[in-house]
Amino acid sequence: MLAGVGGQGILFASTIFSQLGLKLGLEVMGSETHGMSQRGGSVVAHLKLGAFKSPMIRAGTADILYSFHELETYRNLKFLRRGGICFVNLSSTDCFDLRIREHLETKDISFNAFDASGIASNMGSLRSANIALIGYSVGTGMLPFKHDDLKDALESVSRKKDLKNNLTAFEAGFRTGQSQG
Repeated sequence: MLAGVGGQGILFASTIFSQLGLKLGLEVMGSETHGMSQRGGSVVAHLKLGAFKSPMIRAGTADILYSFHELETYRNLKFLRRGGICFVNLSSTDCFDLRIREHLETKDISFNAFDASGIASNMGSLRSANIALIGYSVGTGMLPFKHDDLKDALESVSRKKDLKNNLTAFEAGFRTGQSQG
């Protein structure tokens, strides 16, 4: 699952993972839901890599949740399975609801907060926060995907004018994930 608000690159991030699945020879199936995305409304992408029959992810079955906005994390945690992994674009866990964190611990859900917006802002490209979070997730070593495979997928779907910023954000996130993983 990939969740956020309009303008955060949820659909682009979904495209990266779709390309990765194709590169790895997996079946790719997905679906997106758009709220008032042009006005900061919810955008959610359901993405399945492998042999599946339905594009939608049922509550309690997602392996991974990428959340690019704190409020969308709260709205979409229900999709994670016991033992799932959550990567959140969050500058600090101090403000994250402690009751939710306790709930995640009882479900053995790995909660990983990373200030992807801060990294992207320091680069001068706030639009790259989604890429920084993906890089971070790979750097942690918690995903079944390799750095080079995701980097290749990113390169193949990035517009030429955005490629340098995307790769810089990906590598910055990756390095941070490695240092914390």
